[in-house]
Parts: sequence; C-alpha cells; structure tokens
Amino acid sequence: MLAARILLEAGAEGTRTEETMNYIASHYGFVKNNSFVTNTVINFILHDQSYPRIYRIKERNTNLIKISKVNTVSRKLVRDELTLDEAYKRLEEIYVKTIAGALIGLSFLYLQDGIKIDILTVLFAGGIGILVTEMIKKRMRTQFIPEFFGGLSIVLAVVAGHYFIPGGNLSVMLISSVMPIVPGVLITNAIQDLFGGHMMMFTTKSSEALVTSFAIGAGVSAVLIFA
Repeated sequence: MLAARILLEAGAEGTRTEETMNYIASHYGFVKNNSFVTNTVINFILHDQSYPRIYRIKERNTNLIKISKVNTVSRKLVRDELTLDEAYKRLEEIYVKTIAGALIGLSFLYLQDGIKIDILTVLFAGGIGILVTEMIKKRMRTQFIPEFFGGLSIVLAVVAGHYFIPGGNLSVMLISSVMPIVPGVLITNAIQDLFGGHMMMFTTKSSEALVTSFAIGAGVSAVLIFA
C-alpha cells in the first residue's frame, strides 16, 4: 500500500501501480490478491479472507525518480535481496518531496538553444513558478488556482528578468520556465492507462491535464495581454 501510494502521488500510471502491489503480494504466496486504483483511491485485498484496504490519494505530482526507486525496491524485494522491514524503510525514505523547477527550466533552455544571458532569468522564474504552485497546493485542494498563479508568477519573473537583463529571447525563456508545471507526464500516463484498459484513470487524468493546461495558459495570458 505504501508503494502504491508513493507511485500514484508521484504520477505513475494505474497499471504500474496495480502490478507493483500484485507482484509483491504474489511473491509472498498471496496469489489471490486483488487491487483496483484510480488517481485518487487505492483499493487492495491481500486474499479472499482478508478485508479490503482503502487509501485516498490527496495530492499528486510528477516525480519520475520516486517511481524509479519504488520499482527498484520492489524488484529487490521479490529477488529476496531485501527483507520486508528493509523494503518498508527504503520506501519511507523515498517519500521525501524535492523541488527542482529551476534545473528543469534550465534543461529546457538548453534544449531550445537558449543563450547564456537567459540562464539566471530561467533559473529564477522556474524556481519561483513551481514554488508558488506547490505553496498554494498545500493550502488549497483545488486544480485550477495553483497552476494559474504559478503561470502568472513565471511570466512576471521572466518579464522582469528580461527587463533587467535585456538581450535574451523572451519566448524561449517563457517556454523553458513554464515547463516544470506543465502536466506532460500526466498526459503520457493517461494514454498508457487508456492502452491498459483503465478507462476511469484515462478520463480523470485527461481531464486533470486539460484543466491544468488551461490554468497555466490563463495565468500566462493574463500578464502577456497587458505586457
């Protein structure tokens, strides 16, 4: 259940989450285990005579490192390279949230052939954008408002940086800085859930990605219209 919780909160697709729980339980002899997950709820039953366990996912993000580490732990557990207690401790260690928005923005600046003069602006804007988004998410359980103000703060930071450090490409800086809050992995996972037959997961994730994208666009447009 902890592994499934980390995977879903890190943005993993439903198929991967269910397979991870079933994989671990089957290794320890519980071959009749059963699971069903959506992007907000985990349902798992260990065997026919046990009660189902339910856990509600209250926050979601995109963290491929967490997903990769959970997969590594589950494989080592099944190969008997870890005990259950050791695996649980490692999963608890994985459950630590890190913010790397500035570095993500810098990476996309490089991919778009940005120039050196834009580095400081993108680092600042990318970091500010994801920081504002995450701070609002902690206080408000809504989908639109955090991304709206995240996009708004990114554009303000980019425009200010371009004003004080002129000579860069405004469009490249804006695209690079906004990428940390774009739901790209969410869209990809929604398509994977579609192929895996998880129609509910596909529908909810697609809707969430659509709302998030619209919020970011609204926040960006709100500044650019008057800039």
